[in-house]
Amino acid sequence: MCGKTDKKKKYMKRTTSVSKQLTTGRAVRRVGAPSGPRNADLRRANLIDTASNLFMEKGYEATTMDEIAAGAGVAKGTLYHYFASKSELLEVLKDGFEDEVMNRVRSRVERCAADNWRGRLKAWIEAAANAYFDMSKLHDVIFFGAGMPLRSAMAEAEITRYLAKLISDGAKAGAWHVDDETWTALIMFYGFRGGCDEAIIGTQCAEDVSSKLYYLFLRILGVHE
Repeated sequence: MCGKTDKKKKYMKRTTSVSKQLTTGRAVRRVGAPSGPRNADLRRANLIDTASNLFMEKGYEATTMDEIAAGAGVAKGTLYHYFASKSELLEVLKDGFEDEVMNRVRSRVERCAADNWRGRLKAWIEAAANAYFDMSKLHDVIFFGAGMPLRSAMAEAEITRYLAKLISDGAKAGAWHVDDETWTALIMFYGFRGGCDEAIIGTQCAEDVSSKLYYLFLRILGVHE
C-alpha cells in the first residue's frame, strides 16, 4: 500500500536541489555584465538558482527582482546586468528544465539496444516520470506560475517529438503499428502527464505509475502481451 505522505516526501524533497542542475545550460552573459574575476558564470548560476528557489517558495508573481538580488547577495544593478526581468529568468529556467529532462530521457533510452523497442519505450517512460517527480514543483512554477494557460500545444515540444520518432522508428522495424505517430505521441504524453499528476496528488502510487503507463502505451500501439 502506497501512503500519500511517504510518496510526497520521497518525490518532492529533492525539488529544490534539482534546480541547481539547471543553472549551467545555455549560459549567455548579457552585454555589459560585470567582468570581475573569472566567476561570471558562477554569479549568473547563483542568480538563476536564487530565483528558482524564490519562485518555488513564494510563487512567481509574488517574487520581486529586489528579493532575487538580495537572496543572491548582489546589488540590484548587478542582477539587471544579467537579466532584464523576471520573465527572462523564467525563460532561462524553462530552457534548463527542458534540457535536463531530455538529457535524462536520451541517456536512459540510448542505453537500450537499438532494436529493443519495448525497452526503449519503457526507458522513455521511466526517465520522464523520474524527472517529472523530481522537478514537479519547478515544473509548475515554470509552466503555470506566470499565469500561463493550462492548455498549450505540445506537438513541437522536444520530449513529444522524441517520443514520436521512437514510435515511428519502432513502427518501421515492425515492433508495432500506428497510423499517425505525432498524434499517438501526443495522446501518450498527456496520459503520461496525467498519470504522474495523479501520483503527485496522492491518488496513485508513484512507484506503480511507470509500469501502468508502459502497459497502457503498448495497448495504444496495438501490442498485446
